[in-house]
Amino acid sequence: MIRKYILIIFVFFLSGCCARGYQLHENAGTKFVTIASFNIRIFSNNSRNDEEIEYIADVLKRYDIIAIQELRDEEVLKRTTAVLRNKGVEYDYQISGKVGRGVKERYAFLYKKSKVRVLNKGKLYQEKDDEFIREPFYATFKAGKFDFTLVTLHILYGKNKAERRREIKKVAVVYKEIQDEDPNEQDIIVLGDFNFSPTDEGWDNLKEISTMYFLIEPPEKTTITDTSLFDNFWFQNEYVQEYSGKLGIDRFDETMFGNDDAKAKLMVSDHRPIWAEFNVMTDDDGLTNRGLVKRGKIRY
Repeated sequence: MIRKYILIIFVFFLSGCCARGYQLHENAGTKFVTIASFNIRIFSNNSRNDEEIEYIADVLKRYDIIAIQELRDEEVLKRTTAVLRNKGVEYDYQISGKVGRGVKERYAFLYKKSKVRVLNKGKLYQEKDDEFIREPFYATFKAGKFDFTLVTLHILYGKNKAERRREIKKVAVVYKEIQDEDPNEQDIIVLGDFNFSPTDEGWDNLKEISTMYFLIEPPEKTTITDTSLFDNFWFQNEYVQEYSGKLGIDRFDETMFGNDDAKAKLMVSDHRPIWAEFNVMTDDDGLTNRGLVKRGKIRY
């Protein structure tokens, strides 16, 4: 009887670990691809030593493709892919040119060469009136049978919320223009650091697009201080039917640094990666009868 109770307690303990950890979405195998977004604080060659790169690589290797914000130069990506190679995983990347007024940043899509390939190389969105402090970056990929376009942004941050909101309102225009570039590719996923909650009124324009929704919901937080929900995914579930319903926020600050926010921020970032899982066994492009996927409620 005692052994039976010990076994029950052990099972509940394991369940709790999985609910808060990241093992469930590691090594998703050949049926799924894990897509992530990660703002890596001041991710530059000059500001990152080898120990920090090791920590960052240990986070990145959990995902098949990652949209990276706050990148400063290509050299740090080369160092990071070399570290990942030493850990047994080959990554390549698409990197943007410099963006930003004042401080210059870059975007990148880092992807596992064994699972993801590039269909259309990354390019910056061509603004008409300098609407964004950092114009969006996008590229089209294929994993298994699933082809998709990722659009990543790092929205203006500042005390003036009206300025931030003006950028957010323009995301709907960006989305439609990129989607209209290829009538055969409707699987558009917008992901990044938006510096605004998904419930803010600035998102109303994007929400007006049929079946558009965001994945990470309040009261979840994507910053290590547990104060803000800035990072998210947006897509139309009318089209992105490959979404499996599994998603999460990688609390590396807790699992790797024992909730030491100062160390986690210094060594990695003040943002947590967000991730979602997609089925690569089928692709719904070109289907005329599209049903809506059931919105996932799994949180980790």
